[in-house]
Amino acid sequence: MPMIPETAFAMLACARLGATHAVVFGGFAASELSNRIDNCKPKLILTASAGIEPSRTIEYLPIVDEALSLCTKIENASSIPKLFFDRPERDGALRAKGTLDSSYHDMKALVAAEPEVAEPVNVPSTHPLYILYTSGTTGDPKGVVRD
Repeated sequence: MPMIPETAFAMLACARLGATHAVVFGGFAASELSNRIDNCKPKLILTASAGIEPSRTIEYLPIVDEALSLCTKIENASSIPKLFFDRPERDGALRAKGTLDSSYHDMKALVAAEPEVAEPVNVPSTHPLYILYTSGTTGDPKGVVRD
């Protein structure tokens, strides 16, 4: 059975729950990420603890924290709940540094503690499924909402 990457798992979970999601490029600087956060005003941020590249590891959570501190359209953006997938290659490294505040929640721990699978939520066919952002090379990125 093939492994489902965490991003695909999160996208499918959002669709099952009727939650609109926006996937963003993991290499964004905090300023670019804050622009998209300000635009879509999320209720929850889902992220991996890090991105793994051949020559380096990019810790995402400090970038998320900085992006939230740069948000101007969301009051107290830093308090938005954050659900993170702790990459096995970095397992526990961020918690060991003490960098996580109480707005961070470990996805693996929450899934392990919840034996029930949520029932799918029925939504109209016109319900927003995801927001995809343009690159922003000609101005501010624009969010395209897909149903």
